[in-house]
Amino acid sequence: MGEDKEKEFSANEELETEQVQDDTPELKEKTKKKKKEKPEDKLRELEEKLEEFKEKYLRSLAEMENFKKRMNEDLKRERKYAGFSLANKLIDSIVIFNQALNMETNDPNLKNFLYGFRMIDDMIYNSLKEEGVSIIDTKVGDEFDPSKQEAMDKEYDPEFKEHTVLKVVKKGYVFKDRILRPSMVVINIKPEEEETESEEIIEETKEYER
Repeated sequence: MGEDKEKEFSANEELETEQVQDDTPELKEKTKKKKKEKPEDKLRELEEKLEEFKEKYLRSLAEMENFKKRMNEDLKRERKYAGFSLANKLIDSIVIFNQALNMETNDPNLKNFLYGFRMIDDMIYNSLKEEGVSIIDTKVGDEFDPSKQEAMDKEYDPEFKEHTVLKVVKKGYVFKDRILRPSMVVINIKPEEEETESEEIIEETKEYER
């Protein structure tokens, strides 16, 4: 009998505890909100979440498309300039080879050797040309272009305009649309002394006329 009473007392105590917990203000508030929520409100909430997910999806899709485009452009650029490094290394050898081939000699045997080497030089250059290497077209009298030419020295010739090419010391080379070696040139620059003297003569002439 004593055990039955204890069990009954324990069960009543648990029931009272559950009733107290159910009567807390937070649970009452939640219950009220659930009762107040209408199907239209629930539908609106779901539509808002759906729109949010849709925006995130479209943004991720756009980012993925942009990433693919960048990757394709990078791959195209790598393919286009794949031979740049090799051409860059070979040009140094070709320039030195050309200098040796241009030496003057009266020895007939050496002339035959040079003739054969020139043929080899032409074959190498033609192979590079097929890959996109070409000589920069630089002529005497051309306007100096620092993007394609490098000034080794300056001289002055009154027959040419200032800042034009007077001499082409070394040929320049380009790989497709990238510079391998700029043309080494001498440019036409009027000396500062002559300019100063000219200015002084002009000033003296003006004073005399006054």
